[in-house]
Order: sequence, then C-alpha cells, then structure tokens
Amino acid sequence: MKKISITLFFIFTLSFIACGNVNFDPPSGFVEIKKTNNILKLVASDASVLKVTYRENKKNGTAQFWSELLLRDLTEFKGYKLLKQEKYKEDSGHILHLKPPHKRQDFMYKICILANEDDVFVIELGCKKSQCKKHLPSFKSLIKQIYNDEIS
Repeated sequence: MKKISITLFFIFTLSFIACGNVNFDPPSGFVEIKKTNNILKLVASDASVLKVTYRENKKNGTAQFWSELLLRDLTEFKGYKLLKQEKYKEDSGHILHLKPPHKRQDFMYKICILANEDDVFVIELGCKKSQCKKHLPSFKSLIKQIYNDEIS
C-alpha cells in the first residue's frame, strides 16, 4: 500500500509540474533560464530580460486594479517614472512604459498586465534603450500569445 501511495504521489507531482501556468516557448533570440509553475524568466545574449509571472486572480481583481497596484509600488516605493500607459484589448490588459531609477538611465522597462476572472499574467521586458527596438516584437508576441491562449 505504501508503495502505491508513493507512486501516486510522484505521478501527481510530475503531472502538476508539467502543467505549469507559464508554459510558453521563448520568443526568437531568448533562452529560458528559470521556469517554475508561476515564473518564466528568459534572457537574450545582450542581457535583456523577458519575464512572465502568473498568479490566480482574486474576486474583483481587474487588469486596471493590478496595474494601478503595480504602478504605485514601482513609482512611489522603487523610484521608477511612468512614461506612458495604454490599454491592451480594451480592459483585459494594461501596458506600462517606465524609466528605471536614476542609477539605470540607459535602461527601459515595459510591463503588461493581463487579467480575466481567474488569472493574472505580468509580462516584463527590461533592456538597454539601444536594444529596446530589437526586443519589442518579442515582448508584443508574448503578450499576444498569452492573451490568446489564457485570457480571451
């Protein structure tokens, strides 16, 4: 009986690991460096980073709510400056364009928050300003994939 219980535990654990919420292929030019059920971190050869974070949504947690909360944390407590904010697919998402604190003036930081009744995904791009144009298509492609596969 103990042997069956252990076997079932491992089968359950492996199936849970295989069914992660951030199971996306890296866009062209990026390589996976960290993957858990809730976090996917990708890096490019120029040290640019794409990161996807997943969490279950709470009752009444809209994309607007989560983006306001994240924006407040980044601007009021971490020194980022909001450059631009835009909606994605009406109220399903928000994209924030931020300037990092004064120590990293040569960097850009973009965040997309996508949410539905059950899920919240945060997609982040951090890169040098000179590399932003190169990596923006990968960022947008990942947003589109997550929206189509998980949000809509």
